[in-house]
Amino acid sequence: MSEITVQEAKEIIAQEIENLARRNKEPEWMTRIRNKALEAFERAPHRDPIISEEELLQFIAKPEIEGLPAHIESLDDLPPEMKALLDRLGISEVEQKYIAGLAVQTDTGVIYNEFLKEWEKKGLIVLPMEEAVRRYPDVVKKHFLQMFQADESKLTAYHTAVWNGGIFLYVKEGLKVPFPLHLFFLIQESALAQAPHIIIIAEPNSEFHLIEGCTAPVLVKHSLHLDMTEAYIGDGARAQLTVLQNWPEYVHTRPMTRARIGKGARFINTTVGLGTGRSNIANPKYWVDENGYVELNGIILGQKDWYVDLGGEMYLRGRGAAGINASKAVIMDESTVITRGVIRAEAPKTKGHISCDALLMSDRAVMETYPGLVSRVDDAELSHEAAIGKIREEELFYLMSRGLSEEKATQLIVKGFLEPMLKDIPMEFLVEIRKIIELAVSGGM
Repeated sequence: MSEITVQEAKEIIAQEIENLARRNKEPEWMTRIRNKALEAFERAPHRDPIISEEELLQFIAKPEIEGLPAHIESLDDLPPEMKALLDRLGISEVEQKYIAGLAVQTDTGVIYNEFLKEWEKKGLIVLPMEEAVRRYPDVVKKHFLQMFQADESKLTAYHTAVWNGGIFLYVKEGLKVPFPLHLFFLIQESALAQAPHIIIIAEPNSEFHLIEGCTAPVLVKHSLHLDMTEAYIGDGARAQLTVLQNWPEYVHTRPMTRARIGKGARFINTTVGLGTGRSNIANPKYWVDENGYVELNGIILGQKDWYVDLGGEMYLRGRGAAGINASKAVIMDESTVITRGVIRAEAPKTKGHISCDALLMSDRAVMETYPGLVSRVDDAELSHEAAIGKIREEELFYLMSRGLSEEKATQLIVKGFLEPMLKDIPMEFLVEIRKIIELAVSGGM
């Protein structure tokens, strides 16, 4: 395909905006936001270290991956290698349908449970984002794109123009949801890009745990995934977000997450990156008010020649605010993993800690870590630690002397290294995560 110009890309995006507005029966104010983002796309800077501007324009012109089946109606239609992987993981047929993107045939692909309808009466609202735009326009308008600017970069402009799918989660004041919300969302196949938009609103003193995805759909048809999450955690609220990713190797992922944490509130965000795709670059940002607490946990499994660059900026702007940015990476083959964390203490009595641990499984694997601590007050407590190493020979020798093969001993050490980060993940997901780790370590992925 010949290279396309920015103007040609804008024409393609403009047509997609028209398609989305018509299909979603979208209010005019949302379509205006999309069109403003389209205008910003041309002037917005492009700073991605992996995807050049020329490649981005090519993704827009031809977003889908060649070689994937156009129509998948049953598990029998999956490519043999994909079906074999699901079988090796020991995943049930029902769950295989979810993972392959076959379980739900709705306009937006959100699995919406009758059970949740009963909870809506109590103040828990979980909706496809397109539906939320229509049913709760004032609430969505008040929060949509309040922590991002469309013209920050070409990727934010592109997302804002063509966003599709995603989740709207609202928990009313004082409501404590006693069960984890296991939400799977699939992207409309006809969309120009994978660009789900997620808005989370936790009113004061509410509680919830949202688990986003299981392993991501195997049949991702797009070469670029651009999700955006905006979380508003009210005073005294307790919120937990767990994101489980297993992207195919041909997908570039660019998750964008930002959150405001109110006074005395707690927000724990854990991402388990079992398959990071060809490249995964993210730099979430958190603003923490007085006595608020944010915890960012990351588990990274680097494979093949994948490139992972994960950051995290915390702004401790209220007295007594605290934050932890912790990551554990297992880096194999020729993959590169970079971790960057920045904590900025802007108020008295604030505390922050950055921790980066990596296990190198190959002489060709690369790990880099860049912690940043910035204090604007004289009584903040900020610290960081980093450790990069390989599996010790004496550990392997000990386990093998107890009858384990080298492969099984290696798997056990890797799982033990990652296990502390998995403490809050439900057991049904843990089983699958451990199997994926085993397969990856043994070269079975």
